[in-house]
Amino acid sequence: MNKVILDTSVLGLGYFHEQSRTGIFRVAEELFKGLHKNDEIELSLANIENLPEMMSYLKKYFPESQFDLVNKKSDKFRAKFESAIISIFPIKSFPQKAIREAFVRTRGYIKPQFSFNPKSLSAYDIYHSPFLPIPKELKGMTKPKKIITIHDLIPHLFPQYFGEWNKMMMRKILESIDENTFPVCVSEATKNDLCEATGISADRISVVHLAASKEIFHPENDKIIIEKTLEKYNIPSEKKYLLSVSTLEPRKNIERTIRAFLHLVQQEKINDLNLVLVGAKGWQFDAIFEEIKSNSTLKDRIICTGFVADEDLAALYSSAIGFVYPSLYEGFGLPPLEALQCGTPVISSTKSSIPEVVGDAGILVEPTDENAISQAMLQFYQNENLRHKLSKKAIEQAEKFSWEKFVDEHIKIYQEVS
Repeated sequence: MNKVILDTSVLGLGYFHEQSRTGIFRVAEELFKGLHKNDEIELSLANIENLPEMMSYLKKYFPESQFDLVNKKSDKFRAKFESAIISIFPIKSFPQKAIREAFVRTRGYIKPQFSFNPKSLSAYDIYHSPFLPIPKELKGMTKPKKIITIHDLIPHLFPQYFGEWNKMMMRKILESIDENTFPVCVSEATKNDLCEATGISADRISVVHLAASKEIFHPENDKIIIEKTLEKYNIPSEKKYLLSVSTLEPRKNIERTIRAFLHLVQQEKINDLNLVLVGAKGWQFDAIFEEIKSNSTLKDRIICTGFVADEDLAALYSSAIGFVYPSLYEGFGLPPLEALQCGTPVISSTKSSIPEVVGDAGILVEPTDENAISQAMLQFYQNENLRHKLSKKAIEQAEKFSWEKFVDEHIKIYQEVS
């Protein structure tokens, strides 16, 4: 049995901030849940950031479970106190937000990060960080062996798309990898990027593909549920729509998607098709909204929903005639897989990891070719048979990915390196 420490900082962040429940949160959560219920793993938890928030997360979702936290006693005491005070108030209420903000600010001045005694960790086989850098305390240690999940190297490859925090975090992640650290990449494309950027030998790097939650992402056929969901987000049910789900930022290529859509509806004189953009505002999002405001035609034809709750996503995916995701670069590409699992035909990119995910279950285009994006949209609009064919292929392709497989492959890696 492997004794594994899992860094759960991301889970703490996502507990109070729904908008932080992005792909990285989902990966950390599925790994945590899978390891927790596996008999081959003796699981302990660590937390560099968001320890009080993580305690609140555990209290809500795993009230019957006891977890060994390897953080220092003083950190655990302080975090438990914060969590208890915050939990007095209803979640998301103004008093809770205000008090938690006060705690976070105080924490930032006094002790920005939580820590642990590295000597105590030598009794463990594995320390796994699903996102954050490996802690400095573990630098050079031969035990536990260190695993770090590399989701992408996009801030390193395309720094122009990111703020300073993202670029700084990317540098710290890469610098934290020593000779006793074994990276796990989420795609072959990311593995190739990591080898090029760091010179790490390819045989030290594993690839484990991600998955999409079957509880959240599935074909939704209930017309009443679909109707209520469309009404909730002000999406006209009498018109067809193309869907895009992503953080609204330049790398996701939203501007070209908008221009391709505009070209399509104007050239083909289409009046019964909308474009629905789902996602929170990200880095450098202003240009996207300027693109919409600058054209009167777009104002009524493009619907920006903002953040959408998990329970509404299946209905939005399933009722769209197609999912459009011509991202310039991805470490994996969860949204296309989520669409595939809902049986939604996909238009996506020929670049980076996307072909690994989509396979032949969608139309892949050069992401900088607006005409190609527009033509693919037109095919989905005009050709119902094509949509049905790709919908069937989408379900088959999505079956190749599962969180059970994801967890099992991690356990094999732990056994191999420990």
